[in-house]
Amino acid sequence: MSRRKSAPARPAQPRAPRAVFPGAVALRACALIFEGTGSPALYVCTDDHGGVPRLFRVPDAAQVTITTPRPAAPEDRGRVFLPGSTVTFQTPDGRTSTLALHTVRLYREVLEALEGHAQATRAAQEARAAFEGTPGEEGTSGQGAA
Repeated sequence: MSRRKSAPARPAQPRAPRAVFPGAVALRACALIFEGTGSPALYVCTDDHGGVPRLFRVPDAAQVTITTPRPAAPEDRGRVFLPGSTVTFQTPDGRTSTLALHTVRLYREVLEALEGHAQATRAAQEARAAFEGTPGEEGTSGQGAA
């Protein structure tokens, strides 16, 4: 009877974290879109290495960070490009995508979409709270059943 020797266990190599937007390298557009349920959502259009555009929905709990080496002040009308600028999307489960952010126009588009999304989300939460009401409010209007 022969005994088989098992191969020595390989040390576990850390896997690269999964990307929020697989294959995406540059941001092309960003928009706030109200979905069929009326809930606000951020969508991004990205380019891959071949320049092929792809559309992605930004996960609801994603944190968005914009990094620019130069300021993009509203009064700076002459500047068009933001070389070295990036926007990073990170989810609570550790998935991250960092995309190139090439132009001032796109920088402002992202800021406006983020601001609009925050306001729309807050308004939707307030509306839901008003619709659902708080416990014990039923029957406090002074009107009873006929």
